[in-house]
Amino acid sequence: MDNVLVENHEADVTVIGGGGAGLAAALSASENGCKNIIVLEKAGIGGNSSLAHDVFGTESPVQKRMGVDARKDDFFRIAMNWAHWSKINPRVVRAFIDKSGDTIRWLEEKGLRFELGQYYVNQSPLVRHTIAGEGAHLMKVLKKLCEDVGVRLLTQSAAKKIVRDGNGSVKGVIAESKDTKLVIKTKSVILATGGYGANPDFLKKSPYYNPDTMVNHGVRGNKGDGIVMATEIGAATAGIGNIMFHGPSAPRSAASLMKLDDNEYPVSILIREPETMWLNKLGKRFIDEGHNLSSFASAGPAAQQPGGVMFTVFDDRTRQIMEEEGIIWPGAYGGQKRETKKHTRPNVGEPLPGLGRELRILQEKGVALKITDSLEELAAFIGAKPEVLKNSIEEYNASCANGHDAVFCKDRRYLLPMATPPYYAIRGAAGICDAIGGVKINEHMEVVDHEENAIPGLFAAGSTTGGWETDNYCYELTGHLLGFALNSGRIAGENVAKYLL
Repeated sequence: MDNVLVENHEADVTVIGGGGAGLAAALSASENGCKNIIVLEKAGIGGNSSLAHDVFGTESPVQKRMGVDARKDDFFRIAMNWAHWSKINPRVVRAFIDKSGDTIRWLEEKGLRFELGQYYVNQSPLVRHTIAGEGAHLMKVLKKLCEDVGVRLLTQSAAKKIVRDGNGSVKGVIAESKDTKLVIKTKSVILATGGYGANPDFLKKSPYYNPDTMVNHGVRGNKGDGIVMATEIGAATAGIGNIMFHGPSAPRSAASLMKLDDNEYPVSILIREPETMWLNKLGKRFIDEGHNLSSFASAGPAAQQPGGVMFTVFDDRTRQIMEEEGIIWPGAYGGQKRETKKHTRPNVGEPLPGLGRELRILQEKGVALKITDSLEELAAFIGAKPEVLKNSIEEYNASCANGHDAVFCKDRRYLLPMATPPYYAIRGAAGICDAIGGVKINEHMEVVDHEENAIPGLFAAGSTTGGWETDNYCYELTGHLLGFALNSGRIAGENVAKYLL
């Protein structure tokens, strides 16, 4: 930067990142006695947390009022068994889960309201605390609370470097804001820059990342800046390459909307229906299509298919059943209507009049959809050899006739044959909800070096950290991405106060 202005600042705590983890950390540090707090955010306040809609919690006031028995110990075991006690730090997981119920209390006392909801069919006990107003409202509340206690929120200010003194302790941060260089003398730093869903170089560390088919559905600014800054001063890393896939979904665009009755719904409402067949581009089934009815449950298998694509296939009889009887999959909201989106998906069992007409219109628009009476044409659309596709359909139809899926044990309720033309195929792919892992931390949210020693004055929270989630989303702990952001932020704020005071 030529001819730059230089601004000098001093802080007891400098938080890098203005999402859920960062604001929770700043507020927690203030509540625990820290006075001079700066939050640096390279864009605007919010981050991926503003796009979220639920928070994980156990033994929360909401659960206690509703008589839901969701115990910390049980969910610690679930989390560790999910990860096979591998690739994650059990003490970090324990600290998060133990804090989770209290964080719901903390948020309720600040005016947030929650409703318990399921994420997949028959989920029990309920741990998913849906937020009234969703993540956008949560972030507005946290922002105002930070402002009320005097936290300085410096937006459009991108941190570039963390500085350590001769003893190894954090002593400063260098940042840029337009044509101004910010030099911050600080006693501590909390890194909360989010994940790296918008950074292909980090995403490539996952063996399943495919840039041709996978779209990042998070904020565009999440590029792993905090990971880079931390490793430059000796921080160890953990879990880089853990992509939280969701879906599969069809390409998102206005052209993919179906006008059904008085509503508009994306064609993706059909792509995860359990009574359909899911094929990869070789024309082979790869999953029990109804095994969980959760978007995160099916996304990983879809991401692992050749070329990163899959196809939802069904016949006209199945289309007619969906049109008359509605869809089965309850969606990411467990059958609850979202407050901030008018038309996301119909209710389960709600008829879809005009579905056949709308699918034909979408095909004419060039959406990733094929309708044909010919299995040869269907194979060509998929990219499969006709004989392979025919064999897959014959095998599947035999399972339907026998009432037993001898390959993947699909629930017989969902076994509807591919027998009545025209046939339908919708192309889909997994999307990126978040990409986590990076800075290695301990249970106090202290950043550690390659010898597991805490770097004095350096803390981290949220998706910029690693060691608390394995390589696929643990949907049994529904809402734990935002949950970890808020809880780890609170823990970091509490421990930075202990470090300073």
